[in-house]
Order: sequence, then C-alpha cells, then structure tokens
Amino acid sequence: MNQWSFKTKIYSGIDSLDRLRQIRNERILVICDPFLKDSDNLNVVLKLMESHNVISVYSDVIPDPPIGHVVKGIDYAKNLNPSYIIAIGGGSAIDMSKGIAYFGKLLGGFSIKKFIAIPTTSGTGSEVTSFAVLTDSSTQIKYPLVTDDILPDEAILTPLFVMTSPPSVTAYSGMDVLVHALEAYVATAANRFTDALAEQAISLVFNYLPLCQKATATMDEKMAMHEASCLAGLSFNNAGLGLVHAMAHQLGGQFHIPHGLANSILLPHILAFNVMRDPAVQDKYAALAVRLGFVSTTETSKMAQCVRLIEKCVKLAEQLGCPMALSNLNISSNDVESRLSLMAQRAVQDMCYQFSPYKASQEEIQSIYVKVL
Repeated sequence: MNQWSFKTKIYSGIDSLDRLRQIRNERILVICDPFLKDSDNLNVVLKLMESHNVISVYSDVIPDPPIGHVVKGIDYAKNLNPSYIIAIGGGSAIDMSKGIAYFGKLLGGFSIKKFIAIPTTSGTGSEVTSFAVLTDSSTQIKYPLVTDDILPDEAILTPLFVMTSPPSVTAYSGMDVLVHALEAYVATAANRFTDALAEQAISLVFNYLPLCQKATATMDEKMAMHEASCLAGLSFNNAGLGLVHAMAHQLGGQFHIPHGLANSILLPHILAFNVMRDPAVQDKYAALAVRLGFVSTTETSKMAQCVRLIEKCVKLAEQLGCPMALSNLNISSNDVESRLSLMAQRAVQDMCYQFSPYKASQEEIQSIYVKVL
C-alpha cells in the first residue's frame, strides 16, 4: 500500500518570518553559512527573537559538510545545550544542522524541542526531507544519513535571502529543483501524490526560473521558485531520486562541481538513457511533455514527445548559462577517465541508485560519464 506522511509544518510567504516572534524563553542555536554572519539579513532574523531568548550563532559551515565538522558543531553546542536549533542557509548548512541535531540528541544529550530550517536557496528542498549528505574528508565519499528523525519540525520559506542570490546560484540551485522533480516523477516509489507535487514543481521551474535569474525578479517570482523547491523536496522525499543524483554525487565528490550544475550536465543524457530502456518511463515523460504544453497530442510518437522534453531541459540550462560539459569546467578527460571505474562503482552504491527505474550497469554508467566530457 502507498503511505503518505507529512511531519514538517511549513510557513510560506512574505511575512513567514513572523513565526519566530512566537518563540519565548528558549536557548537557540542558529547555524548558518559563514557569509551570513553579521549580515543585515541575519540580523533581521535575530532581532525577531533576541529580546526573549538566549541565542548563539555558529557559522563554521563548509560545502559538502564533513563528518568532522558535525562533531565540531556538537562540541560547540554542548555549552549552550540548545532547546531550539534553527538552520539558515543552503543545503550544506541545513544538512550539517541535521547532523548536529540528530547526533546531538543521540550522543550529546541535547534536549531539542524544535528544529527549524530556513532555506536561503531555492534548490535542495532539504527543509522538508529526511536526508542529509555528510562527507568523509579522507576518502571524499559522501555518506547519506536517512531517517525521519532528521526531518525539520518546521520550515520557513521567506524571500528575504533569495532576493539577492547571484545568478549562478539561482541557476544551479534551480536546475537542482528540476532534476529532483523529474527523477521523483519516474522513481520506483513514485505514486499519484508524489507525481502531483513533482508536476507542479516542474511547471513552476520552467515558468519562473528564467525570471528569477534576472535583476528585475519580483518577490512573487522568487517565492514561486522557493515553493517549487519545497514541492520537489516533498516529492522525492517519498518517491526517491535516481541515476542523475547517484552519478552527480560522484562528480561533486571527485571534482567539487556544484551539485546543481553536475545534475544539469548529466540530466539530458540520463533522461535519454532511461526513456530508451524503460517503456513506463517513456510513457510518463511523454505524457508530461504534453501536459506542460511542450508538444501537442498529435505528435508522431511518444519518443518524439520525450525528445521535446529533453530539448526543453537543455534549452533552459543553456539559457541560464550552465556549462553543459566537464571540459567547460577545466576538468581534463584524463582525470575523468582515470576515475571512471571508481565513480561508477560508487554510483551503484549510492542510495539514490536504488530508486532508479532502470538499473544501469557500471559499464553503462561509465559510458554516460564519457558522454559529458
């Protein structure tokens, strides 16, 4: 039977930060990206709470958070023994906060009442997922932490932080949203509930992401992408992801490519790979292309409809300025080829791989990596 649960309470909108005014007499640990520390935006958030609570700000956050950094964060938090943890940042800050909250309760004895996530990028959906990815610095292997115990109790979607996102951050994080939704749409645990969320997220991305990258982007446009990210997170948290993420994690670990960009580069190749091998995937993507208005119902074949969807994804990525080959990132073919076997092996072991509708072999995965050189 299908199961559907939804733990996280979501506050969304221009006034959503007012939720923080309700917090009283708590010890609050705010974990944020380092560039936010002492920023005007962070001060806005802190002023909503500081007169009624004890607040400590921790900003020792780095991309692809290492396990050692989680340990350091727990050690820092012990002196405060927080009753609330509020994560403010992108996926790395929220993932690290999940690790600190989870292991702090498990090993550090923290008595945390609430874990609140405030995303500052429209990308990961981490504010509503039971996933966190932590990195072993010595091996560059990314390890997933998967448990409902790390789901934030609350998520606050505010346009405050995304209004000034650099164009590249908007592009890469937005493409991550698209990949989340497209993979969840055909993942092995997908159902009608997750499909509805994924479809809405995909539609919002195509309609609003190009607008959000412009300097003229409005608050409503930014909120639409912020909500698309959350919708996609809700979808893949229940449906799963797939081969794009399994392979992108390896590119990120080996070459430190931004996650959303790695997804963008791989997406068209894996979409084509899946629709050519799985009739059910072809059926769903063909119907989606029609539903989104990319093709008419009189298009000659389902494969042609899928090709149109893939072309739209490529056009969007190029419109946003995403490099679509590893060579455009000054990564040599020799470096990639020397790691093909290792990356393919680890992709198969990646948690996302198990939800892929077609289980690619290691040889097939290597051939896809070669195509994106």
